[in-house]
Amino acid sequence: MVQDDDSCIQALINLGLTLLQAKIYLTLAKLRKAGVKRISEASNVARPDVYRVIPTLEKLGLVEKIVTNPTMYKASPLKEGLSILLQQKTEEHGELQKKTKALLSNFQENNIGIALEREDLQFVIASEKKLFLKRFEKAINAGQMSEDFIGTAAGFKNMLSCNLQDFKRAMGRGVKIRAITEKAENQESIPRIVQDLKKNPLFKLKYTSDQCPVSMMICDNKEVNIHISDRPESSLCSNNPHVVKLAAICFESLWNKAHESPDPTRNQKRGSRAKAQNRNNRRHKSAAKIGQTV
Repeated sequence: MVQDDDSCIQALINLGLTLLQAKIYLTLAKLRKAGVKRISEASNVARPDVYRVIPTLEKLGLVEKIVTNPTMYKASPLKEGLSILLQQKTEEHGELQKKTKALLSNFQENNIGIALEREDLQFVIASEKKLFLKRFEKAINAGQMSEDFIGTAAGFKNMLSCNLQDFKRAMGRGVKIRAITEKAENQESIPRIVQDLKKNPLFKLKYTSDQCPVSMMICDNKEVNIHISDRPESSLCSNNPHVVKLAAICFESLWNKAHESPDPTRNQKRGSRAKAQNRNNRRHKSAAKIGQTV
């Protein structure tokens, strides 16, 4: 077996063959026709193992027996063999889908008699990225009244990139969304799509003057998801009312201190200019009245 055969063997294994089956079939496909002794030598597989594995390859339709003395074996061409294995894999996948649907059907709430509208009070720690993203998406789609978020500029950008459509569907249900993030060093890192979201009165965004002290999401004031490490997928999810209330108090405090603009000094300058302009206008009006009186 040459070193380049490793990828071919791995592909055959991925299609359902064992390591020995893959080695023997690939060897025989190259030899086209051979006896057990020749197959054993070329594949570096012990002769007893070749005798044991060959019948399994015959059942798969990958090898044919030629009745001679000694017995010879012929492999299906590699292209045909791969097609056979792929078709079998497809059929297995279809059967697995049927079994999965049947299992889910048997596990429906009405069949098992358990109400699952709200889970029992619990604390769940997610430390795997796929599980975290699935739970996060589920929480957004489950929201009915409000969803409050707070996180870093990078985290906020990733959240919008992954869950933009979920946010739009939530607002379509009338869910109020509030988000707090920090001022990014490069404002272009905050997606321009934020401007489109702001057109919906249900979406509100504010910025903190300092770095966000925590990253979390509160759904309907009934469930909270809090990052508990520097790894974004490590989070604590809880529907414990005391924990949720504590998170809500924290969010409201940060929301009241946050600014509607990423650069609050700019708003302050604008406000100062507006006040100065108003004072000038009042002076002009007063001067005009005095002139009329005189």
